[in-house]
Amino acid sequence: MIKQTILSRLERSITTAFLSGQAARGVWINGCQQAQTITRMDISAPMLMFPIIGLKRVVADRQTYDAHPGQVLLLPKGVRCDVENIPERGQSRFLGASLVFDRQTTDLFGKIYSDGLKDWDLTPKWKAAGSEELYSIVADWITHDQTYPADLTQTRHRLVEILLILARQGLAGNLLISRGETLSERITQHFKTDLSRDWSMKDLTRVLAMSERTLRRRLQSENTGFRDLLEDTRLNQGVERVISSDMPIGQIAFDCGYQSQSRFAERFRLRFSMSPTELRATQGRPMGELVTLNPARARN
Repeated sequence: MIKQTILSRLERSITTAFLSGQAARGVWINGCQQAQTITRMDISAPMLMFPIIGLKRVVADRQTYDAHPGQVLLLPKGVRCDVENIPERGQSRFLGASLVFDRQTTDLFGKIYSDGLKDWDLTPKWKAAGSEELYSIVADWITHDQTYPADLTQTRHRLVEILLILARQGLAGNLLISRGETLSERITQHFKTDLSRDWSMKDLTRVLAMSERTLRRRLQSENTGFRDLLEDTRLNQGVERVISSDMPIGQIAFDCGYQSQSRFAERFRLRFSMSPTELRATQGRPMGELVTLNPARARN
């Protein structure tokens, strides 16, 4: 049983970071005053999610995982899921956080601890009880980062330490076992460099040194196509920006490659089951924005 003092310290540190808009790099903080339901969200990097107030629900691979305070969800890269953030009854408030493990972080972990992998249980687990050790290190990290912001190298070493804790507890399987980078994922990274660009197949054939025929055939083997993949990338980036900033919806639409806000809103609703303005409305103020870091630090 996790001591209430640990959970209270975690709540204080995350609330402070949330209200200041300066969470540690690699940490997403999400709060809302109304229930949020976002459908068909793509997880582009392994994530550890945990609610602090309220309930977080993830539906993936036809399974439903509910996490309450004191529990964690472990999502592998490449999964498409529905995510619900449900405020605590009587408080009209949800607060949760996610740790994002990018490829360089998991590669660093493998390089340092490759000898130990054979000794740890890497069976994929989607939900588990949190631990005092995990919550304590996250609370200390976020509090420390308020005064001494970490650079990218420091952040990755902190995330590696958290991965080590999870691996020793037999909880890191979904975070460490990768299917390997697919062609679709490589192309997605190219799209992200300039979402507003009018991308064409010829652009990709040049950067990938691949004929158009081969490119189409390989994408078909991954059950996708050029246009579908481009829109997936634009919409996934769009939903993150709608939640993570106060940027006008029209500006987000333009930055993500849409010529009109109405077109962006139409495609957004079809994908995520709510419009950008409806998603913003669930958040309210002040407890209603996703924070990764301040914009200047996030670009470094």
